[in-house]
Amino acid sequence: MSPVARSSTEAAVSEAAAPEAQRASAARENRPTKLVAALVGNPNAGKTTIFNALTGLRQKVGNYPGVTVDKRVGELKMPDGSVADLIDLPGTYSLVTVSLDEQVVSEVLHGTRKDVTRPQAILAVVDASNLARNLFLVSQLLDLGLPTVLALNMTDVAVEHGRPVDEKALSAAIGCTVIPVVGHRREGVQALSAALAAAKPPPEVHFVVAPEMAAEEEKIAALTHASRLDARRLLTEEPSADLAPMRETYGDAIAAARARLAALGIDPAEQDIEARYRWIDGVVSKSVRESSTRPARTVTQRVDAVLMHPVLGLVVFGLIMTALFTAVFWLAKPMMDAVKDGVAWVGLHVAARLPDGPIRALVADGIFAGVGTVLVFAPQIALLFLFLAALEDSGYLARAAFLMDRVLSKVGLNGKSFIPLLSSFACAIPGILATRTIEGRRDRLATILVAPFMSCSARLPVYALLIAACLPGAKAWQQALVLFGLYALGILAAVLTSLLIKRRLDRGQRSSFILELPTYKRPQASQVLYQVWTNTKAFVTRAGTTICAFSIVLWALLYYPRLPVGPQMDETKQQAAQIEHSFAGKVGHAIEPVVRPLGYDWKMGVGLVSAFAAREVFVSTLGITYSVGSTSENTKDLTKAMSEDRRPDGSKVWTPLTAISLMLWFVLAMQCLSTMAVVRRETGGWKWPLAQLAFMNGVAYFLCLIVYQVGRRFFGG
Repeated sequence: MSPVARSSTEAAVSEAAAPEAQRASAARENRPTKLVAALVGNPNAGKTTIFNALTGLRQKVGNYPGVTVDKRVGELKMPDGSVADLIDLPGTYSLVTVSLDEQVVSEVLHGTRKDVTRPQAILAVVDASNLARNLFLVSQLLDLGLPTVLALNMTDVAVEHGRPVDEKALSAAIGCTVIPVVGHRREGVQALSAALAAAKPPPEVHFVVAPEMAAEEEKIAALTHASRLDARRLLTEEPSADLAPMRETYGDAIAAARARLAALGIDPAEQDIEARYRWIDGVVSKSVRESSTRPARTVTQRVDAVLMHPVLGLVVFGLIMTALFTAVFWLAKPMMDAVKDGVAWVGLHVAARLPDGPIRALVADGIFAGVGTVLVFAPQIALLFLFLAALEDSGYLARAAFLMDRVLSKVGLNGKSFIPLLSSFACAIPGILATRTIEGRRDRLATILVAPFMSCSARLPVYALLIAACLPGAKAWQQALVLFGLYALGILAAVLTSLLIKRRLDRGQRSSFILELPTYKRPQASQVLYQVWTNTKAFVTRAGTTICAFSIVLWALLYYPRLPVGPQMDETKQQAAQIEHSFAGKVGHAIEPVVRPLGYDWKMGVGLVSAFAAREVFVSTLGITYSVGSTSENTKDLTKAMSEDRRPDGSKVWTPLTAISLMLWFVLAMQCLSTMAVVRRETGGWKWPLAQLAFMNGVAYFLCLIVYQVGRRFFGG
């Protein structure tokens, strides 16, 4: 067999069987000899929990070059003191590629991605309570011939269901080491590294197919000089990159073989699936001990009777979301006040140590007034992520996705769109990237286009500020009700847009919705807090970098050119005159005719323009605008400064109607350049992001115009 024609499976077995030769070869080629293992498993099998338990915080997160699929690599300490790389691959049900996630998993495991070292071992996470379903992926992993260890997770749930798994019998049946674990309690997790270090290639598994198909496999294997396994993959038309050269060279012979099988009524793909499930049935019968008594209904089943009810389930979902928004306001308020007082205290003492002049004004009125007004909302952001992470880790969000499939299917989406859309409430960017799990092009494109309508965490500071301006002195539940209405309005806009897309785009590529519901469990504190820390840190980091940079630039535009020395006037009038005279003031007045019909003045216009960098920059822009030029030692509260702002005729600048119009704008408008860049990369060009920008901002402008003008006519202000 020539080196070129040698199958990937045979190569893997050879390399795994001769580790010393592999290390010598690696030394000659100056490659690292560190063990590289892949963590693979079905969605909701507990893979992430085990990955975090094995690697702790020793993780690097990025993207695979060329595709927006998460790439997580962690350092795993081995028993001999060495460190191995553990690659956390996306959850998948099969190595037959359909979605981008499955494509990446297949390419990494088959070694066809040039940017990633092919794993030398596999750690497969299997849900013991749903063994048969998980073993289908395991059967494909065994085909690779790589040293494989099974982490038999959720063994406690299997016992609760009356179907405990005998790990020794399972190990003997599949030919590789099986370690029983309970991931959320970290039971058995430490034994996995020792098992990986001692893992050996599994024996070849023979999946019995019809004799006619077996004969065709032998012919293709002899012709292509490939293994029987690769011959079967060619006949089943598995779209894997490692088979591309053989498909191109022997395409006619493969097509002829498929035609002969079709004439006999044999579908190679169905034959392969049926053969694997026959093998799975045998493995399950040997390793699962059925309880003699029928188990009582589990806690998960009893809870699901309510939470998965087609009517009650949706009511409970609405109540949970309402409680979440109420808590975001109610619990966060004391912490927000503490952060605000702390930032003001630090800003006051730092400014007091600087001489009077531009540097002092920059620190006090640029950095602290800009960044400080955004940092105040960090507790709200942290609480939002805390509740969402707890709901996800408990197993409830998967139920919510299943419930929402009934709703989303009526507007041209499916349940797989729910998690990306829910992720978009934190940030549209990871939400859009999460659409890679959606197979159908139309469903994926529709989800990408409506994701920015979900009110992301960057809008939360804007909403909180405008709600305070709109409802001064309102109670927490009243503020939460308005906030819930804003989120609901974004969802409604997404639904209507999806219906429009449904009518315009081809419906021929709808993807099915298949989801395994995990059992309920107590959220793991370490997992939840890690999510809160990571996401809140990203928000604060952006406040310390992007927002700080824009705050400095905006301060300079508001501070220069300085107003010529003239007649003495009071502080408020002098500040207003300086702003009018500044570069930012001139730009604001230039765009004011465009935004005035919506109820905005030039200051708000400057804020809207700056918000394209990051929506929360709108808050820092107002903070700087209402602080520049002030000689007071105590910076006025932004909400109070806004309420005291007056037009030349003495009328209030900030009215409830103005705040409503602005909130409507931030709900509907596309104002994030980073999101547009991701949409361009995901859709392969500027056509869709530019159409998205024009549509969302056009709708926002039109509705804000109607709301303000009609409201002004009937209610004044």
